[in-house]
Amino acid sequence: MLRTSARRGTLSIVMWVFGLSTTMLLVGLWGRAVTVDEQTVTESAMAVVDADLAQDRIYEWIEGAITQSQSIGSADAEASIAQLRQRPEFERAIDNAITGFVSALFAPPGEPAVVDLEAALAPAVPVVVDQLSSQDVSVDEAALRAALGDVSGVQVDTGGAADLAEAVDGARTFLSQVVVFAFFAMMASAAAALALSDERYAMLRTLSIRVLLSSLSFAVLFRLGAWALDPDGGRSPIASGGSVLLGSNGHVFLFIAFVAAVVGSAGAWVAWQRRRWPATAVTSDAMDTDLADINFSDDDTKELLPV
Repeated sequence: MLRTSARRGTLSIVMWVFGLSTTMLLVGLWGRAVTVDEQTVTESAMAVVDADLAQDRIYEWIEGAITQSQSIGSADAEASIAQLRQRPEFERAIDNAITGFVSALFAPPGEPAVVDLEAALAPAVPVVVDQLSSQDVSVDEAALRAALGDVSGVQVDTGGAADLAEAVDGARTFLSQVVVFAFFAMMASAAAALALSDERYAMLRTLSIRVLLSSLSFAVLFRLGAWALDPDGGRSPIASGGSVLLGSNGHVFLFIAFVAAVVGSAGAWVAWQRRRWPATAVTSDAMDTDLADINFSDDDTKELLPV
């Protein structure tokens, strides 16, 4: 009785370790998938950079180029920029500049973060010329392009954001270590649980179901978290960036859930088959025993044989 109680207590601890290592493995795999997904990291950084660092600065550069290229005051240039913000062509040019700004954030350590403003904003030059012409301001397009060319290689002061690439690499390394540790811990605890269980295939099914439910729970939780963090979009730069991260790479959880479902189904099938095999074996043994116990004498044989 004492041995059975100790065995059950040990199995409970092993199952707790298995659940903890499963959680670490799922989060580690998802996090590592995010760090190697350059598109997701870039979109998240753009959500933050758009409102926080780049947009106002880009508008200031364009305003300065307009003022430099023509004899108009900064107030008139600012008014023109305010109207240009509503033009889709102008917004696309701004997006190009922001993309260049985000790319500068991922510059290798020690190299300056530079944005090619002339190439990014070149599509917006005709739009600026049309807008100023509608305000009876004569604009020389070549002069405007030359003014943008003067700031074509703008070195951006990104502050702490300049270490973004290094931070992503560090996170990738750390999460890789977490994945390796969690995987071996999960395998060790699963092996211990199977050794402590009387029905090993049934325990394999139980472990697989736990992994399956955990994976599906994380997939739903992260998707709901992405929506709750920024339901309508644009709540705040940090919320938008976090929403992009949480809503990405959900296929990692679904893939693990699929693998767990396959393993659990195999374990359930084998456990079901093993329940049938002993009954079949017992029936066969009983039939063999009954036949062995029957001894036919010569007289009995003669009576059975037709005359």
